[in-house]
Amino acid sequence: MRQLRGFTVVELVAVIVITGLIAAIAAPRFIGRDAFDARGAYGTLTSALRYAQKTAIAQRTNVFVNVNLGTRTICLGYTSNCNVAVLDPATQTAYIKILPNNIALNTATPTIGFDGLGRPIPNATATFQIQNTVVPAEPARTITVEAETGYVR
Repeated sequence: MRQLRGFTVVELVAVIVITGLIAAIAAPRFIGRDAFDARGAYGTLTSALRYAQKTAIAQRTNVFVNVNLGTRTICLGYTSNCNVAVLDPATQTAYIKILPNNIALNTATPTIGFDGLGRPIPNATATFQIQNTVVPAEPARTITVEAETGYVR
């Protein structure tokens, strides 16, 4: 007698059930962007603060970060109101970044500057808190600019 090779119906059903479970659990994490927007906003604001500090040190001048809480816009400039803009190294245009709509941004210091030594202006600790408004289970992310040193963490 000949022995047939292949999969049994039970094995095929088990594979289909496991694939379905993985798709039901993992797919929403990859399809929905809402959970990643707060992380992206955190990275964008952190990099803008660090770029402003490094530019101030490199050019030995004051560079300001202006965060508009209403429009969630970040701009870098040589004046506190961004009239004279710092250039974005990627686009060679004014450094302006817009954060996603589904995040809440809170800070007591919407405008912070860095002097030629990298120290913050005003010389005080500044904190920025980013919260996802669509996915409340996401933890709030906090960015701190240290007084005296201007260290961004």
